[in-house]
Amino acid sequence: MRVERVHPDDWQGIHDWDEVVAASAVPSVFLTRDWVTAWWASFGRRLEPCLLRVVSANGTQAIAPLYVQRLPGGLCRIGLLGDQLVGSEYLGIAARAGAEDASARAVCQWLRDEGVRWHLIDLTGLREGDPAADSLLASLSEVAQLKAAERHPCVAIELPSSFDDYLAGLSSKFRQRLRQRTNKLHRSCKVRYVRTRTLDELEHHLERLFALHQRRWELERRVGAFADPRMREFYRRSAASLLASNRLWFWHLEVDGVIRACQYAFAYDGTLHSLQEGYDVDFTLPGIGGLGVILRGQVLRHAIEAGLTTYDFLGGDEEHKLRWGAIRHAVRRLRLIRRGIGGRAAWLATGGTERARARLKGFVPDAALEQLRILRDERRRKRLEKA
Repeated sequence: MRVERVHPDDWQGIHDWDEVVAASAVPSVFLTRDWVTAWWASFGRRLEPCLLRVVSANGTQAIAPLYVQRLPGGLCRIGLLGDQLVGSEYLGIAARAGAEDASARAVCQWLRDEGVRWHLIDLTGLREGDPAADSLLASLSEVAQLKAAERHPCVAIELPSSFDDYLAGLSSKFRQRLRQRTNKLHRSCKVRYVRTRTLDELEHHLERLFALHQRRWELERRVGAFADPRMREFYRRSAASLLASNRLWFWHLEVDGVIRACQYAFAYDGTLHSLQEGYDVDFTLPGIGGLGVILRGQVLRHAIEAGLTTYDFLGGDEEHKLRWGAIRHAVRRLRLIRRGIGGRAAWLATGGTERARARLKGFVPDAALEQLRILRDERRRKRLEKA
């Protein structure tokens, strides 16, 4: 095994990158070249790329998509490409099934002997049960101290072979409400369910998603995700790639000729990942609500008819997800520090301060926290407007 550090200009030259992802024990769309490349192009400023390719005589065995972040005081943090802002959940390293241990050891040896002088390694989105993630942790534990381990919930629906079977597994109350809302909307309006199929449609549909999503958050005096121009850029880049590979499932609920709800998702390895959605908070029709619910029901119907086996809500286990029959699984966040003063300093500069803020919240009244949140969002909005 040998390890190569590959510059972003040469990522397209790794011809078997996606083959490695597909051949891993737990394939993840968030480790594919298109996803990683789109994230780096949109959010890589002020970071140093450190993508490692593990190679044997039989070709690429693993891809470790890392980056380096310089912290104050000469400290250095290593993270995973895609780990910030966009909702990537299943990260780590992509290794061919059976090559996880050897690949992880090779990556850790490179970090120890040839790589940057790191002080903190911050790994987010490691799916439980992923052999590559387990091997990476085992190898890193030989050269670093595990400082914090967190579990974060995700939920997904295991899809049956027919939509009727799926509905039968829901609570009778929710099933009845879904049917009533859908039927009443269809009786009252001209309704179409539209999936984005071409690049010409894509820009218009993305702009509608951005507007619907932002309107909802602005009413709550919050900074929505798409206030950040980098986020809009990322969606344009990743959506074009997903569309070209026939993975994009971008659906819209059109009512009387106007798109009133959107759901942005993509399919990979039999799973439909639901990443983002928006609905028209200003749409009012007596007795009809939950446009996003109506649209999700139709997307689930199409997913089952297409033979997909899982509908993944990704991060969070809120009640509005569980009522669709979703079950929980988890991802891990692991933070390891280099033994010595530098590692402890890096921990205090990152994870330590996070814990201090969390403890502080327990002593501050909710009303004061809300005012602080509003002030923080206002400052962030002004920064984004100037960007």
